[in-house]
Amino acid sequence: MFIRTIEIENYRLLNNISINIDKSATLIVGRNNTGKTSFMALLRKAVNGQNISFHDYPLSSREKLYSLFEQYYFKAIAINDIIKEVPIPSIKFIIDYSEENSEQLLGALSPFIIDMDIQTTTAIILVEYRFCADEQLMDIIISQSTISDKSGTCINRIALRESLIENFSRIFKLQVTAINPIDSSDMQLKTPAELSELFPLYVISAERGLDESDLNNSNPLSPILSKVFQTDIKEENPNVKSEIESLQNMVKTANKDIQRQTNNLLSSIVQKSIDFGYPNAEELQLKANTDISIDNQIKNQTDLTYIEEGTLEELPSTYNGLGYKNLIKIEFELADFAKNIAEKLEISIPILFLEEPESHMHPQLQQTFVKYLEQFLKKISAKPIQVFITTHSSHIVNAVPFNQIRYAQKGNNGVKYKDLSEFCNTNPKNASFLQKYLTLNRCDLFFADKAILIEGAAERLLLPDMIMKCNQMGVFTSKAPHLQSQYYALIEIGGAYAHLFFPFVDFLSIPTLVITDLDSIGENQKKVPVSQGKGSSNVTIKWWVRNALEMKEEEKIDFQKILNFDKVKKTQGYCHIEYQTFESGLCGRSLEESIKNANRKIFGIPDAASESDIAFEECKKTDFAIDLMVNHSDYSTPDYIKRGLIWLDKQKN
Repeated sequence: MFIRTIEIENYRLLNNISINIDKSATLIVGRNNTGKTSFMALLRKAVNGQNISFHDYPLSSREKLYSLFEQYYFKAIAINDIIKEVPIPSIKFIIDYSEENSEQLLGALSPFIIDMDIQTTTAIILVEYRFCADEQLMDIIISQSTISDKSGTCINRIALRESLIENFSRIFKLQVTAINPIDSSDMQLKTPAELSELFPLYVISAERGLDESDLNNSNPLSPILSKVFQTDIKEENPNVKSEIESLQNMVKTANKDIQRQTNNLLSSIVQKSIDFGYPNAEELQLKANTDISIDNQIKNQTDLTYIEEGTLEELPSTYNGLGYKNLIKIEFELADFAKNIAEKLEISIPILFLEEPESHMHPQLQQTFVKYLEQFLKKISAKPIQVFITTHSSHIVNAVPFNQIRYAQKGNNGVKYKDLSEFCNTNPKNASFLQKYLTLNRCDLFFADKAILIEGAAERLLLPDMIMKCNQMGVFTSKAPHLQSQYYALIEIGGAYAHLFFPFVDFLSIPTLVITDLDSIGENQKKVPVSQGKGSSNVTIKWWVRNALEMKEEEKIDFQKILNFDKVKKTQGYCHIEYQTFESGLCGRSLEESIKNANRKIFGIPDAASESDIAFEECKKTDFAIDLMVNHSDYSTPDYIKRGLIWLDKQKN
């Protein structure tokens, strides 16, 4: 049995989301402030039976809440009306148990299966924070929120907000309900304890206390060793059982011996040090008792050290990098997780939540960790354990199959989660290419505000500089922040494959500029100046024109249609394409030719130039780009690139 879907409503930015959950690992990616931590927070609060606070209530719902209280004050509505209309924070779990044996006991899931249909293998659990204020509580809040002026009494919004903050946990209380998947009107109330029993949740948060200045927090052994002295030896891992038993016995014996000897010596010292007549033989005598606990010393003062093989020289843990510390700490926590769920695997649905495990790790270590995690989970359980990982690391994304990625995107109406397995199903060819390409290169696309698809290294070097130039010239007229201050992903893809990205960026809803080369060719398919062109060898341009003009694959494209292509049709979905056009009477066939054409003085080209004057025959395009930036920093940006950057700057997502 496993969680198939989670639906969330009215919690922070998560107004109305649905996330398909992978049987094993679900990777949640996206820019900052897209609700990844909020998802974890609500999951933890719901499963642990905790209340939510006023600050968890979404901004988009607060106006409605204020309005309902005002209407109640003016006796326009009753409490029952508020219950019906108030936005309710909730999280719904849809459980699939189709893979379980029909004769197998379903353990902690059993209380939530309320239908009588043996063919149904779905359970639905709804956790809501229901409005539960009674008239007495409503009157208290109203009395704290009303003010009087010349026109009478009214509700003061600021005072109302403060009162709601103070009383929020009394207004909205957790309620767990099992819903019949066949008849949604059939519901049964369940207890938070039953929910916790079903979902043993273990969270490894991003804040793992690895600051070098805090040695206690930076010691990954402390929390583990604490549990060594608190756990029944029968419950220990067989691999370390004998060692832990020996340690516990040794510490117990040592504690008693040292305690007795210390008390006797201290008592003697105390008695001999007091020489002013007390105590005498007829009165109670003094004795010193010192509470010594070796186990506390072991827990608090034991740290990892690093030993050099051969010499056995030691270095303290603070001399090792935070990345390795982070990895060691996570491994200890994973071991603790395995121990805690060992007896619950067959009767519950364990959930492991890892928040940004990449902290301080270098790229190779991040990818190694993902592989280690997969092997570790397989080792502790034959059936998949559902893992949620949030990350900002393109390297961790690279190590995970596309169909396990969920892309979080913030829009005007809150956050949406996009399931990349859906894209894989509808675009298998594109998905296969993208998975390979992004694995070999990078996945910055998942964390970017916008994207720019470019031909090669020369564009990669020049585009950031050109964006800065456009900003300095005042070309960008949209509302700040402008493009140079936004996070854009610069993806080097070439003219042959860029079109395979288009369905993907549309799926992700990321505004994307495509800057490519005209690549004019003659009848013999060899490159020629634009004036002699009969077509283009650029696959992306040909794909774009055919798609925009609804042409068949076998139809030949008139080169003049490409040269004079409708500006409106240069935008399709979230993508916009730009390639060389006529500027000062000439049109280059490549980036380099268009730069030479736009900067004739720099290259010693006469005003009355010809195509041969701007021709670029050299092979080293990167040298051309570097020389331009270093030795001719006042160069002008070609018009077609300027137009594309202006379009991208105006896009808001």
